[in-house]
Amino acid sequence: MKTIITTLNSKFIHKALSLRLLYVACKDHHDVDFVEFTIKEESEMILASLMDFQPDNLVFSVYIWNVEKTMALISTIKARFPAINIIVGGPEVSYDVDHFMDNYQIDYLISGEGEVALNSLLDCIENGQEVSIRGVSSRHKRDHYQTRLVDPSYIESLDSPYVLDKDLKDMKNRILYFETSRGCPYQCQYCLSSLEVGLRFFSVDYLTGQLDAIIASGAKTVKFLDRSFNAKYEHALAILEYIVTKKDAGVVFQFEINGDVLDQRLLDFLTQQVPPDLVRLEIGIQSTYEPTNLIVKRYQNFQRLEQVITTLQQAHNIVLHLDLIAGLPLEKLARFKKSFDDVFALKPKELQLGFLKLLRGTSLRQNHEEYGYEFEQTAPYEITSSADLSAEDIAKIHLVEDMLEKYWNSGRFEATMNKIYERYPSMFDFFLKLGEFYRGRNFKKMGYQLHELYGYLFEFLQKENQALFKELVCDYFTNAKVKPKRFYEPTLSIGEAKKVLHHLVDKGYDQELLFRYSLVERIGNDYIVGIFKDYRVQLICGNWRDIDD
Repeated sequence: MKTIITTLNSKFIHKALSLRLLYVACKDHHDVDFVEFTIKEESEMILASLMDFQPDNLVFSVYIWNVEKTMALISTIKARFPAINIIVGGPEVSYDVDHFMDNYQIDYLISGEGEVALNSLLDCIENGQEVSIRGVSSRHKRDHYQTRLVDPSYIESLDSPYVLDKDLKDMKNRILYFETSRGCPYQCQYCLSSLEVGLRFFSVDYLTGQLDAIIASGAKTVKFLDRSFNAKYEHALAILEYIVTKKDAGVVFQFEINGDVLDQRLLDFLTQQVPPDLVRLEIGIQSTYEPTNLIVKRYQNFQRLEQVITTLQQAHNIVLHLDLIAGLPLEKLARFKKSFDDVFALKPKELQLGFLKLLRGTSLRQNHEEYGYEFEQTAPYEITSSADLSAEDIAKIHLVEDMLEKYWNSGRFEATMNKIYERYPSMFDFFLKLGEFYRGRNFKKMGYQLHELYGYLFEFLQKENQALFKELVCDYFTNAKVKPKRFYEPTLSIGEAKKVLHHLVDKGYDQELLFRYSLVERIGNDYIVGIFKDYRVQLICGNWRDIDD
């Protein structure tokens, strides 16, 4: 019997590790293959590609981002090809067996880890045996337990899921997901990881061997799936020490850590031994309000967390991404604003502002009435209001999120945003006012050009009487790889601009570059020249008095 393992990724750049693990676990025992798509692909094209394999069994890995499209696809397959067995697994279906078995034409559902369970299920199907496997439900028999946890040593005995022959041609163009442990030591009540039991680690020898193969394959970005990479000091240090030895391989490694419990020895290693552009860290702060953290069982020492993040920032070798969640219990708009400003003050490279999603199986979803949560009934189950946040409050936070993405996380306004930070007591209020200005002027939220994005902020700052023109122009020139269109009126006449360029030629700059590829502006007592050539920019700044002399 032919079995195809598949999923719909959110983007092409992502690679589903789950498919590859199931494949290497089953390939020596069954006729299996795997193929992945994206949620943006047409369902009919996906269906046609799957049917080219002439499958007897289709196995779908289901996540929050693909559940709606996957279930619709399953309905179509069953209507046209009823003999095909549909098997589903993954975090989205593992904790609500009855909902998915009752409402969709699913033959088998695997709850929990699937490497061993899928092999056993395929044995039963191919041999016509009754399915009686822990964590596996069928149309005739429900099992609400999770499958037995897979011992990491079993995964280590399999072929590598990371460097399969069919993947090698795309390694440098995609994010490779990598796990060094399974399970989570924390019990955050909004997270599916809180439902997992136990924390298991792969051996360091296995991991370094896999990383050797990954690096040799040409991969450029490796994202670790560990819920808390620093949960075990010796394990984390061994991996980091290995990675540092590969600092010249051109690979970036990204980890998720719990910052307030980061061992000082790990912190010292990160700040003193890790070279720039090698490691990125993601730290989930979520809220700085202790009563909220107590309710959701996310215990953290924010004072220690600030110290850790500040130390990492001052080292200037680690890129930091910090996370916040809007909508947690007890955080009214004013209190969430404080959490936002607390975290923004740490000046991360990226501040990820997410909205609470009531995931199937989590404690917050089960107790949603206690907190007055109203939420979307389809994925991603995002809250629309609560006892603490009205729908209007949430709309305001969405405005903040949009402006945060455009003007901070994009990295296009570094000089301007740093000046704004110095002038505004609350960056939450700044982004909210900017968002309301956007909405009032009906500015483009999507499909805008770079000069428009700068022009919108320029117009807002003029309204606010903020003199940040120099910073905006510097940022604009820095981020424009070809000679850009002005978002402002020229500051110099043609003759005045030529005067600056002749001055620079006299100083030894290339005349052709200056006169063919440059923009010249005067801002106060300064001049700025941007030379745009071969998708690179060169900035020249000087004092206007030198021109007059």
